[in-house]
Amino acid sequence: MDESLFLQEPKVNLIAVSKSVSIPDFGPEQLSAYGALGCFEEKSTVQLYQDVPADQRAKKEKTILKESAGRGHGSVIDQNYFTFSIENLTRAATLQICLPQYLAHLQQSLRRATADRAFYLPEAIRESSLYSDAKQILSDAFQLYDKLGEKGVPKEDARFFLPLYTKTNIQTSGDARELMHLYSMNNQGEVPSPVIGVVDEMIAQASARAPNIFKDWGYNYETLAWYPAAQLYSSSNKTANEIIEKYKPDKATYFEHDLSERAVDDAAKRDETELSNLKHVHNGNKMQGFILPMSVACFHQAIRQRTWDHSIESIYDAATRNRMIVPPSIASSEFKDEFAEQHNNMMRLYSDLVKAGIPRKEAIGVVPHSLQLYDFIHVNGWNSVHSIGKRTCVEAQWEIRALANQIAVILRDKNPSLGKYTYPQGVVYGKCPERKPCGLCDKILEARK
Repeated sequence: MDESLFLQEPKVNLIAVSKSVSIPDFGPEQLSAYGALGCFEEKSTVQLYQDVPADQRAKKEKTILKESAGRGHGSVIDQNYFTFSIENLTRAATLQICLPQYLAHLQQSLRRATADRAFYLPEAIRESSLYSDAKQILSDAFQLYDKLGEKGVPKEDARFFLPLYTKTNIQTSGDARELMHLYSMNNQGEVPSPVIGVVDEMIAQASARAPNIFKDWGYNYETLAWYPAAQLYSSSNKTANEIIEKYKPDKATYFEHDLSERAVDDAAKRDETELSNLKHVHNGNKMQGFILPMSVACFHQAIRQRTWDHSIESIYDAATRNRMIVPPSIASSEFKDEFAEQHNNMMRLYSDLVKAGIPRKEAIGVVPHSLQLYDFIHVNGWNSVHSIGKRTCVEAQWEIRALANQIAVILRDKNPSLGKYTYPQGVVYGKCPERKPCGLCDKILEARK
């Protein structure tokens, strides 16, 4: 491996920012400030801006933002958008970036693109006695990835034993409120330094364009005011662990769970891990939904699509349990044992790093995408007739397709009226939207006649 590529740092580029198409120097702060002022005035946003003398606008805008967004009126800072193109960041970082529900992403897909950009290791590992071992074991993962690709194993399956520190690219867009949310997540749980570094740089570049929006005025950084995100890097999700221990599921399973008083109190005290669990409580009833055992690779896809509400067990608890998801194309092949050996070598490396005193938040990036974890979701009526249809299509990734089909079986039993639509999208829409229909939907529709 080329050492210069291996040590290459992420490159964050803020490539687009909301601004007026007709008024010079009317950017994110002006959109938010004069939009907020217009809530209390007869005049429009543009008229209010034009009424303020040019030499007084900066002071006016700062005051408005402090007294609106700074007092918790989050909709004020929803009125802008920032788009980033980020290169050479790790998959561990994109996992974090994809957690807030109102950020949008276009990511280099390891289902389609070849993982030829190597991996990155944080300073804590590079300066340790296990640095050579780490480089060798992760290099072995890439060599096996190449080998399986040459033997015809699909890229989407060969990627399963690539480490979370594999490099990737992503384009991410979102408004200021959700970017601030992402930034605040740096201080929750045990977030790896390569993740924190990327997010810090995103906020630094956005703040340079709109300092008074991203300034901490107090309530604009109130955790309770954000729609809670799943916390993959939490130190532990106690409620998730209780449910996992009760059900011990090996497939998609419907669950109901009485939240403890401790869990509710922790959520109210701004523990976003427990706040994310509250998303599965409706009308004051029990926490309910589906618990899905899946690979990290599958979770990354599921969370990036923003279709379901998620909470997630801590990846550190998943690493301690150390279960493995093996793609069917590998489980039935001559590479089954090599796959298991590589997974075990990477998990052993993680354990050795932690035993050697490396913080587990820095060591976690060496674990493979084949690591199983538990995702918690709830499926509303719209999900039933739309997202389940998309995920049960044969074009969907095999693992998420299997889980969607398992959910569909449960939904058909619970609500036949919705359940009749929990089939591939060609059945739901009456016509297959794919470029090359497989014919399955036509067979299902024909059988219904």
